[in-house]
Amino acid sequence: MEPEYNSGSLNSLINGYRHIVVVDIEHSCTEDSSIPPEARETIEIGAIIIDTISLQIVDEFSRLVRPVTHPKLSQFCIELTGIKQAELDVAAHFPEVFAHFIDWLPNNSDYVIATWGSYDIVQLNIDCAVHGMAAFKPSINLNLKIAFKEARNLKKKVGLKRALEIANLSYEGSHHRALDDAKNTAKLLPLIFNDIKQPTMYEVIIKFEINDDSLAMNEIDDSLFEAGFDDAIVSHSGDGRIVIELSRDSASKADLVESVVADVINAIPSAKVIRASCDSWQTSQKQHKNPIKNNDLANPGVDVSTSRIRSQKKIRSIAEIDGGYIVDIPNEKEMLHPARFFEALHLHKFRAQGLSNNDLSKRLGLSVEQFDDFLIEKISVTLTLAKRLETLTRMPCDFWLRSQSKFDNSRK
Repeated sequence: MEPEYNSGSLNSLINGYRHIVVVDIEHSCTEDSSIPPEARETIEIGAIIIDTISLQIVDEFSRLVRPVTHPKLSQFCIELTGIKQAELDVAAHFPEVFAHFIDWLPNNSDYVIATWGSYDIVQLNIDCAVHGMAAFKPSINLNLKIAFKEARNLKKKVGLKRALEIANLSYEGSHHRALDDAKNTAKLLPLIFNDIKQPTMYEVIIKFEINDDSLAMNEIDDSLFEAGFDDAIVSHSGDGRIVIELSRDSASKADLVESVVADVINAIPSAKVIRASCDSWQTSQKQHKNPIKNNDLANPGVDVSTSRIRSQKKIRSIAEIDGGYIVDIPNEKEMLHPARFFEALHLHKFRAQGLSNNDLSKRLGLSVEQFDDFLIEKISVTLTLAKRLETLTRMPCDFWLRSQSKFDNSRK
């Protein structure tokens, strides 16, 4: 199906799907066009799966394809793509690679195929025809080149690199490599789908009871770390109860609660949640109503407190458990500088690993003086620093940028 390329229609279309699959194809080529278009063969398939809520990459696919009709690449093609003949000589043929690609696509049909221009799908179907395979006919093929033209009110369609220039974005990676082209295409999606509902950062505090006396405190922490809770503050009461506090982007508070509870129980099967302060939240099995409102202590539910990001002193106070209950949260709320998250959630771990300020500054591409200034909130988190923080801490780049933005806005 060919969508309507106007802002309202595109946003309505994408809001109805869970994922966008951005696909890019590289094909055999010659400088003198001695290989006609109908005889070209796919030599690389690159693709990424984008979450339509966050517009973040959730998975990627990259495979070379060995051509059959013209197995040797021209020097022009080698220089254009950077693909080496030796790499193609050991690659699988199109039927095998394309089958892997189809298997890699999301399990349900809740996605849209998107390409920069229309030729990628044309090329795939040329290869399908050559190999006697059924044509590739996605239910929706979104031409992002047209969508970008309409979104930016351009007079004519432009190439990918030119589109990035118009958007004041830089190309990262190697142009004419399929996966890199797909990733750079994805950088333009926020400019095309400018009305998509963006996630909000929610903060939750959830209390669990760990019904397993054989688990030591460090074993619980290790299990949660492996399950992805390296962005959380985990506090232990000493009586088998823990409190998890974290801030994450989510479509709703209920979605975040459900996600955290599911991940904790998956990591520690004996864990069970204790109380809830939200009205209700939906799991894949059943809905748990607020036991505080219903006085149903036999089915205690989830204890969730939400607030804006609070000062470091308040984080420490929340991390304490007094008599088995979460202590009160002060009403005065402040926005934290990203350095406070770095210090509270990660710095002690790096210290335990023997990393000095000099080591950490090098990993973040800062001088020791700049790193010290970061810790005392004298410098802001830029996009470059956010990406380096993501690499170092495994907390998303967007988390650091949002934290900086909220901190800056709170000071205005």
